[in-house]
Amino acid sequence: MFKKLTTATVVSLLLATTSMAREHHEKEGEFYIIAKALMTTSESLTEGEDVKLDADMGGGIGIDVGYRLPYHFALELDTSYSTNKVTETRVGEEPRSGTAKYWTYAMDVTYTFPITHHIGLMGKVGYEFEHEDIDALETQGDDSGVVYGGGIEYHINNHYEALVEYEESAIESPRGSSIYAGVKYIF
Repeated sequence: MFKKLTTATVVSLLLATTSMAREHHEKEGEFYIIAKALMTTSESLTEGEDVKLDADMGGGIGIDVGYRLPYHFALELDTSYSTNKVTETRVGEEPRSGTAKYWTYAMDVTYTFPITHHIGLMGKVGYEFEHEDIDALETQGDDSGVVYGGGIEYHINNHYEALVEYEESAIESPRGSSIYAGVKYIF
């Protein structure tokens, strides 16, 4: 008897939270904005046989503007600014260091899978443009490529969500991947 009652309670709770999650996450036609702090993971790159770029972890800020579509999808336009320290090592020369500045712009499609009324797993894919500027190393460049990532969203109330996400890019630069933490405001 106790086993049946426990099973029925667990099944009822799962169905109720899934139903509430669908109700919340199936909203569409709403604009939102996300303010995010970011941390870059950095990468080491080799240019030719005699130049190596090593980067430290960096930080910055980002803003996303999005619009919810049916079936848990959304479109986002996002931009970010970040900096990190990059050291250039050339064979036979002293290493040189400088502060790298990165501006990124992207358009993404996101999908959020509702786990409960408060929690959703988010995945994204899009296309990104990156501008890199390292004055001390006399380096400047533009690149573009596919960006993809995932994260967790926590629904606070009808207008606010907190989120954490990880983004990887096909662009090769000392910037590396990005880890974001932010707040979404839903209009």
